[in-house]
Amino acid sequence: MTSPLAPAPLSPGWCIAPPLVFALAATGMIASGANTPAFLAINQWTSALPDSLWATITDTASVLSVGALLALCLSRAPRAVVAAVMAWPAGIVVVRGLKALIDAPRPHDVLPADALHQIGVTLSGYSFPSGHTATAFTLIAALLLSTPACRRALPALLLLLAGVLVALSRLAVGAHWPGDVLAGAAAGWLCAVIGVVLSQRWPLWQSRRAMIALSVVGIVVCLARVFFATGYPQAQLWSTMLGLAGLVAAGMAFKRTMASAA
Repeated sequence: MTSPLAPAPLSPGWCIAPPLVFALAATGMIASGANTPAFLAINQWTSALPDSLWATITDTASVLSVGALLALCLSRAPRAVVAAVMAWPAGIVVVRGLKALIDAPRPHDVLPADALHQIGVTLSGYSFPSGHTATAFTLIAALLLSTPACRRALPALLLLLAGVLVALSRLAVGAHWPGDVLAGAAAGWLCAVIGVVLSQRWPLWQSRRAMIALSVVGIVVCLARVFFATGYPQAQLWSTMLGLAGLVAAGMAFKRTMASAA
């Protein structure tokens, strides 16, 4: 059985190929003018499924929900949690920087209201790239690049499928264009690579103080997930349950780390 602390050498293929493919696909989607017709087709197709499904998937990739997921990973994959946390500053700079620089309109800004199916909050501007997708792929890539067991065929496939569902959900709720989510996937993956490199340089998962700090932060984030509204009412119950599960996991990680020094 592979230990979550086992070394996981970075593979150039895993680091470079996925974000390159995503970035090229985003460029082709935008340059070819396929953004709008692809959005309309996917938005219409996904509207056949329950709004609650897409609201739940999309909210799972919000910052607080991903924080709860990281809390759930604290004990089993601490290296990946540290990599994801170290990737966060790069993600803020890259994603927020591109959003502010480009300030692309959302589908709701340019399409007639009756042309798209919208779920949850109405967003305007700052469409490129998709922050939810970037957040999801940061976590997914951190797990894949930091934990050898996650690079086995089935876990890798499931993680990538989860990322695809998040990307689709951003189109399903009417918040983003296809080019946005592809660019978000590329940005998230690259930020995860940065986080993994930094975590190899500073292996904080081996530090008792760092793990205690991460556990405390996890508890705070999970409490926020429990009590803060999501913006997607259909996902409120799920987000509350996710926050509670993360709260228990972070509390157990805190207790275990404290006990290990006794």
